[in-house]
Parts: sequence; structure tokens; C-alpha cells
Amino acid sequence: MTLLVSLQPYSDESLSGFLRRVSERNFAPSVGAFLKCIGLKSRLTYSESELARLSSELGVGVAELTRRQVQQESIAALLQAKHHGRSVKICPLCIAHAPYERIGWTHGAITACPHHEVRLVSHCGACDHPIGRDSSLEICRCGSAHAHAPAIAASRGELALSALLLDVDHVARHSLPLAWQRGLAPVDIVDLLSLLGRHFPGDAALAPQSKISSGKPTIDVLGARTLSGIELMMDWPNRFDNALAMRLKSTEGPGLAKRLGVWYRELHQRYLNTAYDCLRNALVQHLSEGFDGHLNLRISTLDPQHLQGKCWLTSEEAGRLIGMGSELVRTAVITGEIEGKHTVRGQNRFVSIHRNVVEQVRRDRQQYFDATTTRKQLGVSKVVFERLMQAGALRKRTKSERPPLVAGEFFAEEVLALVARLAGSLDVRDVPSERLVGLHDISGRRGISTDSICNVLHRILASEIRPVLIVTSLHGLAGLRFDLQDITNNVIDTEREPMLLVTDIVRLRGWKHENILQWIKQGVLGAVTQIHAGRPQHRIPLSALLDFMSNYAVLADLASRSGSKSNHLLLSLKPAKVAPVGIAGCGVKRGVLVRIDDLLRAAQLNKRQQASS
Repeated sequence: MTLLVSLQPYSDESLSGFLRRVSERNFAPSVGAFLKCIGLKSRLTYSESELARLSSELGVGVAELTRRQVQQESIAALLQAKHHGRSVKICPLCIAHAPYERIGWTHGAITACPHHEVRLVSHCGACDHPIGRDSSLEICRCGSAHAHAPAIAASRGELALSALLLDVDHVARHSLPLAWQRGLAPVDIVDLLSLLGRHFPGDAALAPQSKISSGKPTIDVLGARTLSGIELMMDWPNRFDNALAMRLKSTEGPGLAKRLGVWYRELHQRYLNTAYDCLRNALVQHLSEGFDGHLNLRISTLDPQHLQGKCWLTSEEAGRLIGMGSELVRTAVITGEIEGKHTVRGQNRFVSIHRNVVEQVRRDRQQYFDATTTRKQLGVSKVVFERLMQAGALRKRTKSERPPLVAGEFFAEEVLALVARLAGSLDVRDVPSERLVGLHDISGRRGISTDSICNVLHRILASEIRPVLIVTSLHGLAGLRFDLQDITNNVIDTEREPMLLVTDIVRLRGWKHENILQWIKQGVLGAVTQIHAGRPQHRIPLSALLDFMSNYAVLADLASRSGSKSNHLLLSLKPAKVAPVGIAGCGVKRGVLVRIDDLLRAAQLNKRQQASS
């Protein structure tokens, strides 16, 4: 076939547009009719043999024609055949300048002209007839010029997407990730943006999608999804982070795929181009800081190395970090003992704990020693440790006094301070070696009775008996050596007056600890107060306890013996003018005492009243 007019394609002209222009200049009724004359059919993509035939007929090189046509396996994102439709979109201002079809105008995701910053139009501005592949780009069939179609300003997202695919430098493109601001876009970027737009469809990204179609989208749907995806990537990374945060905030449960969608798996498995590392890094960082569910690193496709510092931990992860069983951690969250999130799904319970809470528990546990660790720090045997505890060397913390999930009963600083204080009270002097004894030697083998051992240890803890030598090779209190003569002299003194601790009286009489302290404060129970381990310690001489019991009666004990209640018993004694000791005002308080003399007087009064009646 001999052409009447031979043409050469413009630098940015598409193959379909070039064939349209050639057919029009050679007076063919359509592109299809023109191609039929040379033995070809109108196609979206031409084979190598067909391109060779076109090359020979048109006088244009095969390579030149190839780079302008869409292909099934194109290495350029702009020319992927699956993203192109049968209709054409045009820029009215470009047509007014030069009426030919630019590369990319049939692409479903390109909806704007980055040169003129207007939207592409796909219909006649006058009659709304669609612009087809065989239609004229200059004049519609109604006679209206396409160049006169209204020029509508394009959005930032439309301009950024078109500039990205067309590889045009535009200010809207500068708000995208750094790797996307220059150069050709990755070949699969449209698929990725469509994936993001499918899971975060515009403003609806703030709410999770209950059901997302996985079928092949139409060209119009592809364009809408891709636009939603590019808008998610603009102002990087703020919009992306906000969308993730709102999605996770509006959902709950342990599963990442159910809360975020399965797109993150495809991101890590399918989209491996380094240009997408920004997405992967932002996702991992956000999940590390804000995801309170469970990341199964064996199937989540996320690199475990990237999530070592994640903020929300499962009970298993928290247990490993703290050094305790996960069930204890889970129970603590469920009961509210520690802060955390608790989700119930049917029979399944899932808890998550913030790393700050876990770290606080770790620090709290490090501040306390259990009995075994305390003995090792003191360097004493179980027997010596029990004797030291009886002597009040250390105070056990009850569970209510300890921070959550702390099993140790002894404050670590107090244990270390005890060792330092006794070692610091060294009284260096020459003592024969046969008179040197350690804490383990203070026993019956040295002629010290069991009752006297506690008093000796009391004196040692109060620095009244001081070590004369320290064996530095031994740890803790094991290296302290005392003069046996000092201990023997103390035994002689202490045997005259046994001393009791408040805990001893609690054990012997069953009175409450706080009541005994109240009686000491009131002055009705004599006691000697000494500073021990930085805290006041009360010691009650046996004689003071006997005086107390001979002068006062505990109202609660009397009520228990009479089968009554303290307030009822006190009311019955009121007519006899029996008043509680040291209590002003009305009402009955704990630890109320009455004088035995008042009770005897009341009994005598009652006896006289009965005799007179």
C-alpha cells in the first residue's frame, strides 16, 4: 500500500494515536479500515510480525513503534496493557496546541495533564458522546471542537499520580515518598496503589472494610482505587500513619490481618522493589509503636528483626521479657492488677501489655529479693537466716505492700544496706583467734542458749556488739567475726530481762499489730524504741508486758469470753462509770482497753446494789 501522506510520530505520541493520525491524513474512514488495507486488524497490542508489517508500510522503525504501544509484559508502568481501556481521555489544552493522542491517555489511572494541571476529558463537552479510539481528537460528531471543552482544574492527587506515571517533574509529586519523586515509576506501582486504595478507599480509610472484592476491577474502578492509593501516599508519611492509626483504633482483637487487611502480606511477598521500602519501614514502625495485637512472626511476613522494639507485647512475650509465666501475666491483666488490654472472642482470651508497663514490672522485680536470693546476698545458712529474721534484721513485705507481679519479699536496698551497715561498724582490735566467732558460731556449741541467741543478734543488729574482723574472701555477713567475750557478756546481761518484739506479742497473744503500736504510743505498754535499718523498732521488756496485762484488759478479749460484742459490752459497763482508756469522744475504736481496777470497782458496786435490793 502506498500512502498519500507519510508521517512521523511525535516524541510523546502513542501508537494508537499515530495510527489514527495517519489514517485521517490518508482519508481512511477509520483506523480499522486503514489497517484492513494493509492486512491487519486494529488491536490494543500488536505482535512482532505485525509491528514489522506496520514499520514497512509506515516507514517508521520497529523499535520506535514498539516503545509507543501498550504491552502485556511491558517493563514500564505506563504501558501495562491491563491498565488501558478502549476509550481515550484528552487534555483540551493539549489538543488546542497540537491535536494528537499522547502516550498514557488511555491509561485508567491517568486522569490529569501535569503540564496544564487540568483533568482529562473522556466525553464531548457539548453532547457528552464518548471519545473512542476511532473518533477524531479535534471535532466531535456533533461538530463541537474538543479543544473548547471546559478545562477543570485537577486535584493534587490526580496531578501527583499522572506525573508519577508519566515521569514528569511536578510540585505535587514532591509530596510523595522520596524514592517516588524522581525517575520512572516501578512497573507494578499501579497494582500496589490499587491494592492500597482497595483497602483504604479515600475517606473511608478511617473505617475497616468488612468485605473487599478480589475480582478484576474495571478501568474506572482501577482509576478510583489508584487515586485513593496515591492520596494515601501524599504528604508522606503523615496520611499513611494517620490511616493506620485510625484503622487500628477503630478495631480490636489479636489478628493483624483482620484489623488491618491482608494487603501488608502482599506488600512483603509480592512488591519487593526497593522503592517500596518506605512503605515497609513505615508499616513496621507503626506496628511496633501502636499495634496492641499479636504478630505471629512465622506467618506475618514481617521481619522479626524489625519488631524487636515493638511497644505492645503478648502475655507470652511479656512473660519472657519479665522472666515469669505467661499465665501469671495474663491473669494480672484480666484482674486489673497491671494495665493492659483484654479482648474476649468466644472461648478465647487475648491480652496485650504495653512495653512501658512490662519494663516497670521488670524494674520492680529487680528491686526485691526472694528468700533464697536474700540468703545468698547475706551469705548465711537457712538456720542463721531464720534467726536473723526472728531478731528483726529485715522486714518482709506482704503482697499488698509489693508492686504487682513482684514475688520477692525483701527490699533489695535494705538487704544490701544491712550488709554495708554491719560491715561498716567494724571495731578493729586484737582478739585471740580462738575467741573469734561468726554468725554461724552463735549457737549452743558455744554455750549460748536458744533463747539468748535472738537477744545476741538484736545487739549485733543494733551495733551494740560490733565485729572485730572481716574475712574479705567471704561474701556478705559470712565474713564478719565477733569477739566471743562480747557475746558471752551480753548473754549474762540479757538473761536478766527478756525483750519481745511486737511480732512476738502478736504471735503469743493474738493481738493486732496496729493495736500494740497504739498502746505503746499511748504509754500504757512500756517499750524501748531503737532505730534499726533506718526504721524505728519497738522492743517490749517482759516485765512491761506483765505490768500491762495486770493493769489493763483488752475489751475485745472480754467480749469474746462473754460471747458479746465490744460496743455492747462497753455500753453495759457505762452505768458503772467504766470508761475506755485514753479514748476521747464517742464511739468504739479498735484496741480499746479498760482498767482492771475499774472492772473490780464496778463488780463491787453491782454486789452492793444486789445486797441492798
